[in-house]
Amino acid sequence: MSAEPGARRPEPPPRQPAPLRSPGPVDTEGMDVEPRRTPPAGPLLHRHAGRTLDPDSAVRFAGEPLHPTVYAAGRLLLRSVPDAAGLLARVRAVAAEQGLEVEVDERDVAMARLAEELGIPAAERTPLVTRVQLRRREDDDRPAGPLDAWPVLQEVRAAFPPDSAERRAVQLDHLVASHAPGGVTGNPYWHPTGTTGTPYWHPTGTTGTPYWHPTGNPYLDVPSGLAEYAAPGFGGRTPVAWVGPEPRRTPEAELAPHRRPVVAVLDSGIGRHRWFPDTVVRRSPKVGGLSIGLTDPETAPEDPAVRSNPLVGELDVSAGHGTFIAGLVRQKCPDATLLAVRVLRADGVVAEADLLEALLLLWLRQRKAIHERRPELLVDVITLSLGYYHEAAADAAFDPLLLAPLQALGRLGVVVVASAGNDATLRPMYPAAFSPHAGGPVPQARHDEVPVVAVGATNPDRSVAMFSNEGPWVRAHRPGAALVSTLPPFDGARGPSLEQDGVGKVHRSTLDPDDFSSGFGVWSGTSFAAPILAGEIAQHLHESGALPAGSVDPATAVAGGWAAVTARVPDLVRPAPADW
Repeated sequence: MSAEPGARRPEPPPRQPAPLRSPGPVDTEGMDVEPRRTPPAGPLLHRHAGRTLDPDSAVRFAGEPLHPTVYAAGRLLLRSVPDAAGLLARVRAVAAEQGLEVEVDERDVAMARLAEELGIPAAERTPLVTRVQLRRREDDDRPAGPLDAWPVLQEVRAAFPPDSAERRAVQLDHLVASHAPGGVTGNPYWHPTGTTGTPYWHPTGTTGTPYWHPTGNPYLDVPSGLAEYAAPGFGGRTPVAWVGPEPRRTPEAELAPHRRPVVAVLDSGIGRHRWFPDTVVRRSPKVGGLSIGLTDPETAPEDPAVRSNPLVGELDVSAGHGTFIAGLVRQKCPDATLLAVRVLRADGVVAEADLLEALLLLWLRQRKAIHERRPELLVDVITLSLGYYHEAAADAAFDPLLLAPLQALGRLGVVVVASAGNDATLRPMYPAAFSPHAGGPVPQARHDEVPVVAVGATNPDRSVAMFSNEGPWVRAHRPGAALVSTLPPFDGARGPSLEQDGVGKVHRSTLDPDDFSSGFGVWSGTSFAAPILAGEIAQHLHESGALPAGSVDPATAVAGGWAAVTARVPDLVRPAPADW
């Protein structure tokens, strides 16, 4: 029926906000079981002294299921076991048979000493790990093949019974990658930095594609497949201008009797930016005199002066990654204090050993805060936008090293949020796949432990992003495509396609595709879905009054963390004590 002349039309109902819960079960029909990825680029492997495990040629036990993975060729990781000295002796003996020497990392010894000083019982030190470096004997001048930790590991395992703790205690040092290197593919092996790798990956610059330019390109208007998310204009890293206000931070005097939530960003660091003064970001964290994370300035991806290839001058694939994540956390929880823990190098890769070290030091810092009643050392939320695929995840004895420190942090009330990965695969990616799910390493949640929460990505229209990994371990989805956030004031070697000093010497140009002097940009990836949920959880902790200023009680922190997780991910509910 039409309205009468002059009659006021009824206003449409207000649009409802996006639902908090996941878009629901994702139809996995037709999705790849294996990640969409190419073999590791040689320069990337050489840079990290890595190797690729080929299941077709790798030595294995009868019936042992193996999948491809990438690992440090000259290093093994040993879990803490009752007879640690005996296990290390066996590693030394096997290495000697292959003409190798063994060196133990002194920082691991220092962490064990710190745990003892904090009064942590030996039975609770199981998250601690010993890094074992394999080297050629200096007195051996015979020709030999390249180092390979895999056959050493298999021989060590063969010395122990199949169901023994010692056999499971020796593992590879995997190479873990950022989920947004150079785009959204999240693939640690495709890295096209500079002129290496595929010549057609990037829409601009010296990488060789003749079709990047907006003039004369018959293919630009209709990008197809997952790669379109990496293209500027379709969600790739692109500069934009921010015209809104800076997120408002509550003055300290108005916080009492509560403290600010603390979110640790384990990534490429947090660059200098007007949103991130020292009052918002704690840089260079330490515990017991040990620095947490990487500290070498030469490989800091958030420093505008750092380039992995200064001869080319292009921005590194992970440049700005941590700063972008930090900006998303700040948009969701302006009152949060951010703890910048740099674990990623400029190429977006971190050795599992270095990631483990950072997590273990955060665990020791949390234990120190409780032991010494120092709430200023507490961390409430950790956001992780990185991962790897394990070679033996299908094995019934699968017992990954990364799980122990994450569970230890969860028992202290720390919420860990991890991005699901960008390979459009059903294969579980870790640490995200430590989220509770049937058949996984953590089959169900525990009452006394805040779980890891895995986050997939959605498009602006709330559909699930095509690149996002899926599976029963993905417990939540958040926006992860074409997001706007903070970036350091980078200006790479690229330039605008057209520029001219016009009338009155006014400089005119088209958009410079890698000039981020505005401090803001657009980017895509599950890397950025995780910190959005992390910020929401931090905001719930803040608004609900779950952070009393003087409290260091782990039980209170676990209850508050669980309440925040359930509020933002309703499908994850804290079980009753009798249920586990």
